Amino acid sequence: MKRVFLSFLFLVLVVGATAQPAGVIRAYAEHDYNRTAGSIGNFAVASDFNLAENFRMGVGLQASTENHYDLDFVYQVDLLKGKKGTLFLENRYLYRYFKRYKLQEFNAMLSAGYRNIHWNFKFGLCNRYIAEVPLRKNGGEGTIFEPMNIVFDVEYNLFAQDHPWNIGAGVSNYREFIIERFTLFYYNLHGYYGLNDQWRLTAEAGLHPCGVLNLSAQPNGFYVNVGCVFNY
Repeated sequence: MKRVFLSFLFLVLVVGATAQPAGVIRAYAEHDYNRTAGSIGNFAVASDFNLAENFRMGVGLQASTENHYDLDFVYQVDLLKGKKGTLFLENRYLYRYFKRYKLQEFNAMLSAGYRNIHWNFKFGLCNRYIAEVPLRKNGGEGTIFEPMNIVFDVEYNLFAQDHPWNIGAGVSNYREFIIERFTLFYYNLHGYYGLNDQWRLTAEAGLHPCGVLNLSAQPNGFYVNVGCVFNY
């Protein structure tokens, strides 16, 4: 899996260097702690790029010291642009591989959203399919299918995205590499500092539900990550 991660990193860098028009390459390292699993290290790299004026695409990969790997693909289409904000549609696909448990998880999400200078809202539906590795062929044994889950995301930023620095807060039931049930929330504080026109330093801290494979447990865990963004 390390070869897959390195190959994907190379692909992200190549796509980021050749994609037109401009986009970004993101990377971060994260420390996650909860009473269920203890301390976990996560490492992620992703590229977000514009394929057209109203069409954006992103792809990312996360590797964890807990021996699981996550692959995320998302695209976003602007439906209506106004002076005060933009109405958009987002489609996300997330694959998670848990080597320790020999399980894999497939997620598909469709949401509608609205964003302006300060706010970003998303609300939609998601389904999930969990299966053993390798996939069973005997009538679906060893699989779980969850046909519908509600997803939401509310985020506020103090300044516009082109400001030299920014801070914000959010609440959601999903992140880039995990989707929880509707009743399990993530709370976060985030920010960035622009070093120049191309480089930004980023940081995020938050609380999240504890548990394994979306099974909730209390109390909440926490995570902290630091990273960088390169604009090309």
